Amino acid sequence: MSRVNELYYIPAKILADQRGITGLETAIVLIAFVVVASVFAFAVLNTGLLSSEKSKEAALGGLEETSATLSIRGNVIAAANSGKTAIDTLKFNLTPASTSSESVDLSTTGTVVTYLDENQGINCQNPQAFDSVPDTAECSWSAAWLIGSGDIVDTGEQVEMIVILTNLTPLLTEKKRVLRPS
Repeated sequence: MSRVNELYYIPAKILADQRGITGLETAIVLIAFVVVASVFAFAVLNTGLLSSEKSKEAALGGLEETSATLSIRGNVIAAANSGKTAIDTLKFNLTPASTSSESVDLSTTGTVVTYLDENQGINCQNPQAFDSVPDTAECSWSAAWLIGSGDIVDTGEQVEMIVILTNLTPLLTEKKRVLRPS
């Protein structure tokens, strides 16, 4: 073959050889996989960040609700029933736990008062709504503002809580100790 004829066959040899095109196709497919994976990773990370932000908000909201605390100011006074056989009324004063604490809602819809001892636990009602069924333990509570007014206990306010206990089993007698949180 002459050199002139070889020059005519070189372009034909290049077109017949598909090694470069196969490598290019592989690179395109690889790039497509990387793009799809990055979009998927972005979606997963965004969803994860969004859910962690929502859980953070829920946790902070719960802490905000529980950080609004009251403390007992002074003594807890127990009054006996007319027959002096059992204690049926507890009185104590409440104030905000610290000067920087949040306001506390003492409305009938915002507060649950629970009487709890080693024998029973009763959610007290406000206003008093006893069913008058004998031998049913019942409890009610009321609040009277000594300093301040309204349903919200703000810094500097003081509230007298009165808890009325009825038909406790066993009876809360004078020898039984009522523990006061410190």
